[in-house]
Order: sequence, then structure tokens, then C-alpha cells
Amino acid sequence: MPIIRSDPVAQKGKKDAARHREKQKDAIRRQLPEIIARESIITSKKGKIVKVPIRIMDIPHFRPAQGSAGAGVGQGKGKAGGVIGRRPGTGKPGEAGDRPGEEYLETEIEMEELIEMMIEDLGLPRLEERKGEGMVAETRFKIRGIQKTGPWVLLDKRRSAREGLRRFWEFLHYLVKETGRDELACFDALEQTDGILADALELLKSGAYAPIHTVFEPFPIFYPDDLRFLEQKKDIEYHSQAVVFALMDTSGSMTDKKKYLARSALFWLAAFLRTIYERVEIRFIIHDARAEVVEEEEFFKKVLGGGTRAWTAYELAGGLMDSEYPVSEWNIYLWHFSDGEDFEPARAALEAKKLIERGISMFGYGEIEPSSSHSDSALLAAFKEILDVQVHWKEGFMVVAGRDMPFLAVAIQKKEHVHLALREFLDKERWGHATK
Repeated sequence: MPIIRSDPVAQKGKKDAARHREKQKDAIRRQLPEIIARESIITSKKGKIVKVPIRIMDIPHFRPAQGSAGAGVGQGKGKAGGVIGRRPGTGKPGEAGDRPGEEYLETEIEMEELIEMMIEDLGLPRLEERKGEGMVAETRFKIRGIQKTGPWVLLDKRRSAREGLRRFWEFLHYLVKETGRDELACFDALEQTDGILADALELLKSGAYAPIHTVFEPFPIFYPDDLRFLEQKKDIEYHSQAVVFALMDTSGSMTDKKKYLARSALFWLAAFLRTIYERVEIRFIIHDARAEVVEEEEFFKKVLGGGTRAWTAYELAGGLMDSEYPVSEWNIYLWHFSDGEDFEPARAALEAKKLIERGISMFGYGEIEPSSSHSDSALLAAFKEILDVQVHWKEGFMVVAGRDMPFLAVAIQKKEHVHLALREFLDKERWGHATK
């Protein structure tokens, strides 16, 4: 009879915990479109660990009967399909209701893991990295070869000795050939003259030569050309780097909800880029009729309240590229969010075209809650007229993409569209030619 050894209790516990964690992840994946736009995530300072509410998973269990013998056994009274009980609840977190709801609990997940789940769910590949001459991350010295000159501390003794012995044999064979004497005599002459070939030859040819050494022992003869030194060269590591220009319209028409949707999209776009680049800088620019560079906290809170001229923000971003972020060294991503109302839309489109022609990796425009889903805003209409674009719809979601340029515009009308916008903004096929 075979003996079956079951897993230890501790091992089973680990397997059960891993299986339960995987179920939690599956529940999180099903809620990603909602989670991505959750305010508690995008307002976190560091974002190392985030809490996500998920529905309590029902785990089968047995409950012993109470009372008289046989209680709790059998079908009892009732009909097929009848409700035998409800679990009390209060609806989803943050939502009121008058009917019993489902129970939820909060589970913790690392931000990096959530980003990976988002990448997998959206089918997002990692964008290509550009490495430029000016992106020096670390410089150190490495041994790259052998050379005939150098400091004594880098003298390669083994290779030098090999060259010295080679010279000894060359001198020995020359003396044997020139004098007709045997190798022991020629060796003795070289030893007496400290390896100087001319002196050894003269000694062997003179009548005063008297041998001293009786044992043949080859020795290295060093001339300056026989020394070998380790060649030391600088080893420069290049790390990829990217800069994100986050532009937002803060004129009077941009409500708190519109700015919140813009912030949600920008948060995930920047988080995604941080997973593929060694260094990511984010420059925040707000604008109404004029533009200014601000800190992150001010970017999401300040309301200027004037008219709207997007070209001022594009021009300011171009100036920062000239002074701090050359295209030859940086992957440059510019995302602008606005409701589309603009006093000089044609000029804005022309400034956007200039930035694209300079070779930036991406120019993205997100139109937040456009006034109509059937007619274009002033800014979007100008983009369509001046840039070579094509319009198509995906799941009721409008996408305006450049035909042969890294330009993309999307219309975000509700939270669920943030999920779709990220999928479009981070599509590798669209931007592959811009990240060489």
C-alpha cells in the first residue's frame, strides 16, 4: 500500500494565501477603469502603497447546527428560486442607497504592481528608449586593453616578462649565428654583459672571453618597447531620460471636475513613463490667456480665471526645450488638457506643429468634457485643419491621430474615458518612429 505524504500545514497555508491573493488581483483587474480615476490614488504623495476597495469574496464554510437533533438537515419549507436570506449591506463605498448592498473590504497593493496590471490590461508595451550623447549617468574607468606606455602601477608583469623572454631568444639565436658558439656560451656572454647584445657579441669575438656560468637559465631582457601596460579608458554609462510637459487650461471655464479628470490622466501617464525611463522630470505649466511654470501643488489648485490662449503654453514649453531639454538628449512628452475653448486656436495649432516638427516623442491633447459630442471645439477644429490627422471612433470614444506625426487628441467626457485615453496615448505603434 503506497504511503502518501501530505503537505505540511504551513505549506498549505502559503498556497491558500497565494491563491487568495490571486483572487484579489483578479477582482482589482475587473475594476481597473474605475480604480484608475479614483481620487484617493491620484492625490497620494508618494504612491508606494494604495488601498483599493474590493467586494468580499465568499469563502465556503460549514456551520454546525444548533438545537435539537437533525436541525438544519434537508430542504425544509420553500420553493425553487425562493430567497432564503440576505447579507446586510450599505451599497458600494461612498454611495448611498435604500437596498441591501454588498460588503467591501480594502486591500493594499503596491503602486508599481498596480501600474503593471494597468499595462497588462490595456495591452500597453513599453515604449522604446532613446539614448543620447549627453545623457551621462555614470563615469568610471575600466581596463580596455594593453599598451606600451603607461604608469608603473598599471605595469602588466606577466605580459612584459613574456616580451622580455622573446627578446632573450632573439639575441641568443643571433649570437649563435654570428659567432658559431653553442647556446650555453652565448647565454653566458649575455649574462656577463647584462643582456646588452653589442657587448655580448664583442666579448664572444675577443680572445679574452672566459665562461663563468655552467647552467643554461633563460632570463628576460627588457627594452622600453618590451614593457606592457594595462590600458585604462573611461567607461561612460548612458541612461535614458524623459521630460513630461504637463499643460493645463486653468481659465474660468475649467471646473474642478474638469481639472480632476485632467489630473487623473496626467498622474497615470507620468507613472507609466517612470517605469521605463531612468530619469523622468515633469514640468507643470498652467495657462489662461498667458502661461506660467508652477509647482505640482499649485498646478492642480490654482485658477487663473481669464480667457484662453493655449499657444502661450506651447511657446513656453518650446523655450524650456531650448534652454534645458534638447530633443537630441531627451524624450519629450507634452500633454495638454483643456475644454477646447480658445481665443486664438489657429495660432495654438501652428505652435503645436512647430513642437512636433522639432522631433518630440509625443504631443497629446485631451479635451475635457467638450460642450458637444457632435461638433468640434475651436481648438480641436484648428488641429484638424492645420495638422494632417485622421478621426475614428472606438467604443463611442473619439480619437484624432496624426497620419505621420506623433499627435493624438482624445475627448474625455467621463471617468471611464480616462482608461480609454491612456490606452490611446500609450500605444507603442503610434509613437515608435519618434523614439529611435
